[in-house]
Amino acid sequence: GLFYDTSTLRHNPPGKHIDLTTDEGKQWLYHTIRDYFSLIPPRMWAMIDGKPIILLYSAAFAAKQDPAALDYVYEAFEKDFACRPYIIKEVSWQGNADATYAWGGALGPRWHSVVALGPGYDHHAVPGRTPLVKEREGGKFYEDSWEKMLAQNPKERSKVVMVETWNELHEGTDICETKEYGKQYMELTARYADMFRSGAQIPISGG
Repeated sequence: GLFYDTSTLRHNPPGKHIDLTTDEGKQWLYHTIRDYFSLIPPRMWAMIDGKPIILLYSAAFAAKQDPAALDYVYEAFEKDFACRPYIIKEVSWQGNADATYAWGGALGPRWHSVVALGPGYDHHAVPGRTPLVKEREGGKFYEDSWEKMLAQNPKERSKVVMVETWNELHEGTDICETKEYGKQYMELTARYADMFRSGAQIPISGG
């Protein structure tokens, strides 16, 4: 699947600030997606209902938005790959998509058609930012976030959980293997992802 880091709509080698109201801007957006899936064999695509997954980061990096930009992606992708993609947009995006999520799950679960969650947050390593810390609590914060989601009725859940993030080490949202935590967060993710896929529902202690 593709996580589209849309900061490239503002920061890219040609130095262009992409305007999605223009034909050139729509093509730029789509060509990034097209090029990615052209490099990944279809048998390896992550899909929902036969649709390759595209998860879009914030639209704020675009110079201007156009709700028709996502329609353009759907139509061009289907023409090139003979299947429709499954687009998950961040809430800042205009236009139609299959599902919606909100960035910020590392600070606490974000409840939309896709649930966003994460292990905590600490960006002290980033110069010039006002300190913002959400303690990991030895893994308990991450566990609690997953368990709140797993307490939902499985029939009412999203098909996707968005984990924030794999390796944003400078913001302290990583779940990859690290010197500090070893494989703890990978193992927690595997455990809860298995429960999610199996349709498990668990009670929350304390109601």
